[in-house]
Amino acid sequence: MRLLGFSPKLRLATLWPALIALVTAGVLLWGLLPAVFERGSAVQLLDTLEILSPVVAERLDAAEASAAGPAGAAGDALAAWVRGIARDSHLRITLIRSDGKVIADSARTPEQLAQMENHAGRPEVRGAMAAGQGQAVRTSATTGVTYVYAARTLTGRGGRLYVLRLAQPVSQLQGLRGRLGLAMLLAAAAAALAVLALSLWIDARLFQPLSRLVVGAGELASGRYDYRLAMPDEEELAALGLALNRLAATVQGQVAALGNERDHLQAILAGMSEGVLVVGGDGRALLANPAFRRLFDLERDRQVAGRPLLEIVRQPELARLVDDTLRLGRAGSVEIEVQAPERRSLHLASAALDAVGEGDAPGAMRERRAPAGSAVVVARDTTEFTRLIEMRRDFVANVSHELKTPLSAIRGYAETLRDGALAEPATAGRFTERILFQCRRLQALLDDLLTLSRLESLEHSPEREPVDLNDLVQRAVELLAPAAAEKGVEVELAAGERPVPPLPGDPEGLERLVVNLLDNAVKYNHPGGKVFLRLAERDGAAVLEVEDTGIGIPQEALPRIFERFYRVDKGRAREEGGTGLGLAIVKHVAQIHGGQVEVESGGRGSTFRVRLPLPPGPAVAA
Repeated sequence: MRLLGFSPKLRLATLWPALIALVTAGVLLWGLLPAVFERGSAVQLLDTLEILSPVVAERLDAAEASAAGPAGAAGDALAAWVRGIARDSHLRITLIRSDGKVIADSARTPEQLAQMENHAGRPEVRGAMAAGQGQAVRTSATTGVTYVYAARTLTGRGGRLYVLRLAQPVSQLQGLRGRLGLAMLLAAAAAALAVLALSLWIDARLFQPLSRLVVGAGELASGRYDYRLAMPDEEELAALGLALNRLAATVQGQVAALGNERDHLQAILAGMSEGVLVVGGDGRALLANPAFRRLFDLERDRQVAGRPLLEIVRQPELARLVDDTLRLGRAGSVEIEVQAPERRSLHLASAALDAVGEGDAPGAMRERRAPAGSAVVVARDTTEFTRLIEMRRDFVANVSHELKTPLSAIRGYAETLRDGALAEPATAGRFTERILFQCRRLQALLDDLLTLSRLESLEHSPEREPVDLNDLVQRAVELLAPAAAEKGVEVELAAGERPVPPLPGDPEGLERLVVNLLDNAVKYNHPGGKVFLRLAERDGAAVLEVEDTGIGIPQEALPRIFERFYRVDKGRAREEGGTGLGLAIVKHVAQIHGGQVEVESGGRGSTFRVRLPLPPGPAVAA
């Protein structure tokens, strides 16, 4: 985890006032130091004058006591004494008469002293003459050095007034200022080190934990709701981290719940056999589940959301249904047929949708939230149902027709016998045989219908038993041997190189399959014709072939011969006693055993081939 770097300005936010105060104080102090030093130096000089004045007065008294006064040799001695006092003090001492004449100066030689101008106009001298003491900061006209001056008056023995002046070079004050500035710099450096140490401490105790909290909040904001923040030591930051962790846990739970709900709804939509299409109020699709794509042959990766309905599915009936639902706000339905990928019958039901909230919408719908005024269309594949209804209708019609024909014949023969044919033995016998023939047709028809019904119920029955096809075909040949002999047809059984292993199945249904194929091969054969029955194992399947040399099947009839009640030659089939259900039973038996039946016919003779898968394992090796 990369910590967030706070700017120095933010890190020093709590220290800025102290830094500003320190800098301000330093600048002010540096600017005010000269004036402070000068005033302080002047006061110090006045205090020195207070001490020095009695000593100088005493020297003046001694000089005045001499005959010449403070002039001549006595004056030179006074000037030398002044220079001696000032030599170790770095001060300039000047003694001035009330008329402004300088009689002693520690900074001047006797020759220079004689040339010095009158000092009566000096500011400090004027102040002393006026108020007893005076001070000034200026550049000396005599030496060219800037001094701090302090002067006071004193009175000699004869009552003569003098001015004693002390001067300190400002350069000494500048040196003091430099030393003080250096001390200030050292103090500022120490303060900066203290600020740095305090900043590092604040950074470790405040900014680094706060940075980790900011980074953690960023992780949570990016969607990592499983991320948890480490708790800082500071109580306030720890409370913030705990609150963020609780918020993350709450959001994680809600996101997980929404994700589960979304996945659940998506799984429901994906697992539905009915197609679902949601259309917005603008007529553009919002989502379509896989079943809808499959029913309308839409590519799996084809974009649906946001596209107009007719651009996705070119079905005007669907567009009209959606338009009516959106416009009227009520449910509707319609039946349509689609041709791709195969011909299908679809039932479309539509309903208007209310507004779906963002939190309530499933993930797939959240791509484009269903607004108020949208509609949902459910497409159900009714192909099998429609086909079943048609088959049932055709079946009822065919059964009615098949029953009507023999019943009409029986009724006609019976009425003829009742009306007097019983008195004619030959006619009565012939009609009685016809009645018995039609009764056998009815019986065969009912038997085939019951067989179909039993086989349909057997489709969902898991109970099977091993069936030995070798014995089964042998029994079928023996069963039809009399009929074949009567017809003059030879039945030849050809076995494979090895016996076909048993397969689990319905023995009665499999026997009926073989018998029906043999029966048709005998019935629709010529006298002297042949029927070849072959049974062998090929590619993990039992292959049963029935080949005859009979009348054959027209090419246009081959696709329909396994339909119920379909006959190639209806008149001959009825004469032979056929019900039209034999081959339908053959196909049904093959299908419930996982096999298939094929037929080949070249216009003369036919070959029916049935493939029944054998179970793997020891059963095959048997």
